[in-house]
Amino acid sequence: MKAHSAPPPPAAGKPKVIVVCGPTAAGKTAVGIELAAALGGEIISADSMQVYRYMDVGTAKPTAAERAAAAHHLIDVVDPDEPFDAARYAVLARETVAALHRRGKVPLVVGGTGLYIKSLLHGLFRCAAGDPAVRLRLAAEARSEGTPALHARLAACDPQTASRLHPNDTARVVRALEVFEVAGRPISAFQRAHRFADDPFDALLIGLEMERERLYERIDRRVDAMLAAGLEEEVRGLLARGYGPDLKSMQSIGYSHLSALLAGRIDRPETVRTLKRDTRRFAKRQLTWFRATPGVLWLPPHRTGAMLQRCRAFLSRPRS
Repeated sequence: MKAHSAPPPPAAGKPKVIVVCGPTAAGKTAVGIELAAALGGEIISADSMQVYRYMDVGTAKPTAAERAAAAHHLIDVVDPDEPFDAARYAVLARETVAALHRRGKVPLVVGGTGLYIKSLLHGLFRCAAGDPAVRLRLAAEARSEGTPALHARLAACDPQTASRLHPNDTARVVRALEVFEVAGRPISAFQRAHRFADDPFDALLIGLEMERERLYERIDRRVDAMLAAGLEEEVRGLLARGYGPDLKSMQSIGYSHLSALLAGRIDRPETVRTLKRDTRRFAKRQLTWFRATPGVLWLPPHRTGAMLQRCRAFLSRPRS
């Protein structure tokens, strides 16, 4: 029997990672599989919903055929009632990147959860600056004046943070103002310093873009396809298993809508209308996040030839 040679020792320098990101329904799964097949890679999912078991239709998990075409990791990691967050994702994803490099595989991180991708590439920012009294006062001001008024205040002292936060994101707006009042520095300054402290990978980021109306049409078709594929039955089965609508996983887009339908709180036409509307809004928030991420190469999903060219050039560079 012919002996297999040992894999070559890992090269010095930062491991290379390719990221394919963008809004929901932009075609990330298909692009990721094509790149993985051409580059000898495997896919690490960066989707905060695909980590849950039994939630397949509503999360647009890769099919059995798609998983056969390219190995996928960090899918079906926990049950819907188990806690899971970006910190745990970062640990598991970094372990997976290391394992793929040991096997000589190219890690392709594919998904639309920006915080998960950020946690993998740069860790999670934990700023100690804070004061409960200041936080409570700001929260009270948000209730009395409205969060958009505090967002406008944040734009004056920390425009970088304000530009990436929704005017109604009360928790993050209050936190950013709290840090500024207590520390005298914008939270974005702390985040920049943290980014340089935890930067273990050499990453190529590819963002999928398309004309907004076309993306929204694709979203509407995807919702129709999910409903036809049995999303209602999937939610009914989850409820029957004891996974109630108050769970974090069940409050996500699609699952919360169908839970409301099954509970009789809304009718079917309204379910479909609001599900499509909320998915479009979610895609818009994803685009805002990734547009604010530096260094993303934006390409339409059909330009896989150009993506492969950039990926091969990136992989051929010496490690930094």
